[in-house]
Amino acid sequence: MHTPRIFTSLLRSSVVTLLLLAFITACNNDNNPTPTTSSQTELLVANNWQVSNVTDTNGQTINASRLSFTTNLLYSLSMQFRNDNTVRALDPKQSNVVVNQGTWKLASDNQSMDVVVTGFNGNFPIVQLNRNTLILRQQAPVDGKNAPINLEFKPVL
Repeated sequence: MHTPRIFTSLLRSSVVTLLLLAFITACNNDNNPTPTTSSQTELLVANNWQVSNVTDTNGQTINASRLSFTTNLLYSLSMQFRNDNTVRALDPKQSNVVVNQGTWKLASDNQSMDVVVTGFNGNFPIVQLNRNTLILRQQAPVDGKNAPINLEFKPVL
């Protein structure tokens, strides 16, 4: 019995297609690589950062009138994270004079940072960090009660 050519051709193209599919799925397309300390540090120290928005954990903007004085004060400061793990709060309205300072350090998993600055102490989970955005999660008063908020920073060029 003679195998029809169409069957042989179909079998050959099926095998090629399966091999190609197996190759594509085996390739690791890692769009969200695990952040490293050096990559996170490079992004943090590349610019000064200023709070541009405060949101709830769902990304909804929280009106400034609902926030504490301390949280509102962050809008007027520029934060400078430095390679030596110091952080400085600068006042852009006064020629970037240092108004507060302390230390910062990435946690071992690079998913949060420890900050020790008067009025801004704690471990802050990093929600997002790239060249254009830094979002830190914090517990802070909203309408007088502590709630999780996101501090959204934009680079100051």
